[in-house]
Amino acid sequence: MFAPIRALFVRRGAPAALIASASAVSLMFAATPFLIPDVADRYHVALGTAGLISAAQVFGFAAAVFVAGRRLRPSRRVLVVAGVSLAALDSGSALISTFELLLALRLLAGAAAGLFTWMAWADAMRAEKSMRDIAAVGPLTVLVGAPLLAWIGSLGGDRAIYACLAFTPLAAVIIPVVIDETPLGGRRRFSPSRSNVVLLAALGVMTMAGSAFFVFLAAFAESEVGIGDVALSLGFSVNAVTGLMGARFRRRPAWAWPWLAGIVVSVMAIGMVRLPALFFVGMAGWGFCFWMAVPRVLGRIADWSYAPDERVGDAQGIMALGRSIGPAVASLLVGPGRYAGLIVFSSVGLAGAAGVVGGVERYRTGRDGPVA
Repeated sequence: MFAPIRALFVRRGAPAALIASASAVSLMFAATPFLIPDVADRYHVALGTAGLISAAQVFGFAAAVFVAGRRLRPSRRVLVVAGVSLAALDSGSALISTFELLLALRLLAGAAAGLFTWMAWADAMRAEKSMRDIAAVGPLTVLVGAPLLAWIGSLGGDRAIYACLAFTPLAAVIIPVVIDETPLGGRRRFSPSRSNVVLLAALGVMTMAGSAFFVFLAAFAESEVGIGDVALSLGFSVNAVTGLMGARFRRRPAWAWPWLAGIVVSVMAIGMVRLPALFFVGMAGWGFCFWMAVPRVLGRIADWSYAPDERVGDAQGIMALGRSIGPAVASLLVGPGRYAGLIVFSSVGLAGAAGVVGGVERYRTGRDGPVA
C-alpha cells in the first residue's frame, strides 16, 4: 500500500555538518551525569534539585523538536542560528553563579539542541545509509567524550565542562552544507495509523524511565557501587562502544521488543546487584540493546507514515519529553543512599514499554500498512 519511505531517496550518507550537529547534541547530553554532582556542590542544592538541569534542558529540546516538525523546514539558516545560540548559551552557563539562571539557560540550550537533532534525523529518514550515520553519532561521541568530560570535570568542575561544550556546535556552523528543503510529495498531514501513536507513547515511556536512572548514574555508581571517576568514565565508554556496535549493525533486527527487554535486564543488573563487574556488563548491555531497538522502532513508525520528516519530529519530541519528565520524577525519588525507588520506577517503565512495542509488532505481522 505504501512505498518504503527510505527507498524514496538514495544518498551516500549524512552531510558532515549534520553529523557534527548531532555530535554536539550527544556530547551535551552525555555531560549531564558528570555535571549533576558538580552543580549540586557549587550551587549548594540537593542532588535531586541539581537533576532539574536535565529536566529543563530536555523540556526545551522536546518543545523545539515538536514545533519544528510542524512549523519549520530544514535549512542552512536554521542550522546556523541553532549552532550560534547553543554556543552562546553554553558559554553563559559556564559564567553564571545563580542556579535559577542556570535552569533558564539550559532550557534554551535544549531548544537549540532540539533544532539540531530535528534537522539531522529528518534528513536521516530519507536514506538508510544516512540513518546509520546519524544513529552511530551518539555512541561514537560518548565513546570519545566520556573520558574527556570526566577529566575536564575533575580539573574545573561544571564551569570547565560547559566551557568545553561551547565550542562543539561551531563545527556544524562552519562546515558547508546543502540541505534538501523539499518536503516529501504526495502525503497527508497525518498518518491514520493508531499503532504509530502507541509506538510513540512507548518511546516516551522508555526514555522517561531510562533517563530517570541514567542522569543520576554517576552519583549512584560512586556512592553505591564504589566506582571512581576513571572507572566511571570507562563505564560510559563501554556503553558507547556497544551502542556503536548496535547503531552500525547493518541488518535490522526483525523485532525491537527483545532488545528493549534487554535494557530492563541491564538496568536491574546495575541497580540491584551493585557490583563493579556487573556495572560494566550492564552498561555494555544497555548501550547495545538501546541502539538495536530504537532505530528499529523509528523505522516501524516511518514505514507506516505518509510524512517521515514530520513523524521523526513527533518521535524525537516525545522521546525528549520523556527525558524531561524522567529526571524530574527521579529528583523526588533519589537522595544520599536512597535509590531503590528510582530503580524500581525505571525497571517497571522500561518493561512496560517493551511489552507495548511487542504487542504492536505482533499486531502488524502480516499487515502492509495502516487502515485508512
